[in-house]
This record gives sequence, structure tokens and C-alpha cells, in this order.
Amino acid sequence: EDTAKRMNLFGASLRKCDRAAFMAANPLSADQRFPSTGYSRDDYCGSMSGDRGSHYVCVDLPTGRTAGGSVYSPFWTETGQARRPEDAAAMPKPGPWCICMWAFARMYGQHPHFIGMLDCNATNYWVVQNYDLANSNECAALKALCGRCGLEGDATKRAEIRKKCALAREVCGGSGDPGKCTKHGGCEL
Repeated sequence: EDTAKRMNLFGASLRKCDRAAFMAANPLSADQRFPSTGYSRDDYCGSMSGDRGSHYVCVDLPTGRTAGGSVYSPFWTETGQARRPEDAAAMPKPGPWCICMWAFARMYGQHPHFIGMLDCNATNYWVVQNYDLANSNECAALKALCGRCGLEGDATKRAEIRKKCALAREVCGGSGDPGKCTKHGGCEL
């Protein structure tokens, strides 16, 4: 259970994946159906044991408009979760949203630009902890996440995060041996 600790990728306090602040700043994107995110709907990307999706990744859903002028996020059509923009208009609107870490890893391979949507300070450190370097999708997503957020740097308070990111840089798509990391949920460090 991560909600007691609530740490971000840097090992510091997890920030909100703050839909309320986004909607206050962008009233045209106000989302009455989905005003908050996170498994507990408290705007934190955490989960409970019942959340099979591990909604730990905070992304900023991009903005689009349907032919009829309704606001939607193209994220839902790009990932195949909505067939048309009009269908996506009924899903969470643009702005911060917690998504499943496993889905993020799978989607990253097809949509590498998704890494630009990531909010490093509002993404839970369990993503780094639980991505398995022996799984090519998770390994690639972890390497991208570590690079995007600069997790090998001094701003990262937890040594095991820096260490796993260094290992990801070495073995993911490089000359390393992914066989070093066979335990699901991460490497023995």
C-alpha cells in the first residue's frame, strides 16, 4: 500500500495530480463528471489493494475539440479507449489524470510522445519500484521516465531509485543483460 507513504519519483512528498487547480485555471475544460482523479479520487496517484490497475502515473491529458466543438482529450482516441472524438468527450477531459502504470508501459512503445505528458512530481515512486527490467515494455518506459525526470541526479532522494534508473539506462535497449532482472516488480538491488 503506497498511500501511507505518498512519495513521488524523486522520493519526496507526492504532489497532487491536481484536476481542481487545472479546471480553475481552464474553466472551458471543467469536468463535472470527473472532477478528481486517483483511485481514491483525492487527486493523488496512489492505490489500494483493490486497484488492479495501479494508477500511479500522473499525465496531463492533451486538449482537443470535436467537430461539434466539444472539449475532449485525444489521449482516449490515440490509445483506442474511445473510437471517435465524440465518444472521448464523455471520458475524462483534458488536464491532470492518473493512469495505470502497466498501460503506460504498453502504450509508451506505440506512443513515445506520451512521456511529454508525464508530471514527475505527481507520479508515484512505486512506478520505478515495480517496473520489471526483464519486461521490454516496462524497461523502455522506465528508461524514458528516468530520463525525462532526471532521476539519476541529486534531486532524487532515494538511492534505490537512482540505482534502478542507472540499471535501466544500461540494460534497456542497450548492451546490458536484462536477465539480471527477473523478479517481477523490479530488480534485486
